[in-house]
Amino acid sequence: MTIYFSSNKIPALQAFSLHQRQAILTLAQAKLSAPEKFVLNIIKLALLIPPFLFIANLQGLALAASVVIVLTAYFILLRPIMLHFSVKYLDKAIAQYQKSEQ
Repeated sequence: MTIYFSSNKIPALQAFSLHQRQAILTLAQAKLSAPEKFVLNIIKLALLIPPFLFIANLQGLALAASVVIVLTAYFILLRPIMLHFSVKYLDKAIAQYQKSEQ
């Protein structure tokens, strides 16, 4: 199992620009099945609930610093998970994107 931290590391997307990769990934994520979307949302909740409970008790500068750290960690952890779920739909999404571009 390969873990991708960026869309430009996915072999099927290397020929596309950043804007095109984002459009293709959006199409691929739209093709996720209901159970896959459910699991992805549960993972998001599992990543957000503990930091939220921690941040709820903070005040002042510690609150601002913690929010920045949590948001950064959230996006660093969530991006590979979302790419992992989307990779199996890339071929269909690329075909759909190329069809819409013509």
